Amino acid sequence: VYPALPLDGIWARAPYLHNNSVASLRDLLLPGHERPAVVIVGSREYDPTTVGFSQEDIPDRTFAIDTGKPGNSNRGHEYGTSLNSEQKNSLLEYLKTL
Repeated sequence: VYPALPLDGIWARAPYLHNNSVASLRDLLLPGHERPAVVIVGSREYDPTTVGFSQEDIPDRTFAIDTGKPGNSNRGHEYGTSLNSEQKNSLLEYLKTL
């Protein structure tokens, strides 16, 4: 059982899901099959557009999560994936204010 945490400061809690397999809130709003297959953990460069840590210009001291391996899946939790682009952008802007 996972506790339902408050959304306060969710913009600063990347990576997302219980196994850190989604790098940003923008990726979390994609259907599971469209989310990046590899997530780089270790960057401290915040990306305000995607609301998560940057996946570009990654430093040497990082760890790659291959979401195709058992236990690393980034599928599921597809709430909000059917929103259109404008709705997703509005939701992300709202979550940044918390």
